[in-house]
Amino acid sequence: MKVLIPLNKDFNYFECKNLYKKYQKLIGDIEDFDQIINSTLFYSFITDENKFIGCLYFYKTGDRLFVNGFSNRNCHLKNIECLNMAEKWFDCDIWARTKHKTAKFCLKRAGFKQIDSELYVKKKGE
Repeated sequence: MKVLIPLNKDFNYFECKNLYKKYQKLIGDIEDFDQIINSTLFYSFITDENKFIGCLYFYKTGDRLFVNGFSNRNCHLKNIECLNMAEKWFDCDIWARTKHKTAKFCLKRAGFKQIDSELYVKKKGE
């Protein structure tokens, strides 16, 4: 799997931006795409066969590191793989907030524990 950041020369900016715009309302973000990539740790994931999976981005809220993301349809297993890969890059707990059933399922399958109806956490080392 390839992981690209916005500074990579091969970063798939327009693919990421178009997918973000498609799901922006579902994600619940009010920022535009450029604000997201400039204010977060933003990663684009691509299979070894060059199929664009989707994106994850990490940001701090208070003393917590949160993750959010969006992906193409029918990439559920790859999304779990991306989450599991990315969580190893950080030495802290990772939090996520979502109200969407498919995202909740993905978080649970990636080892996140439900705290309340919309809040999840993956404790470092668990």
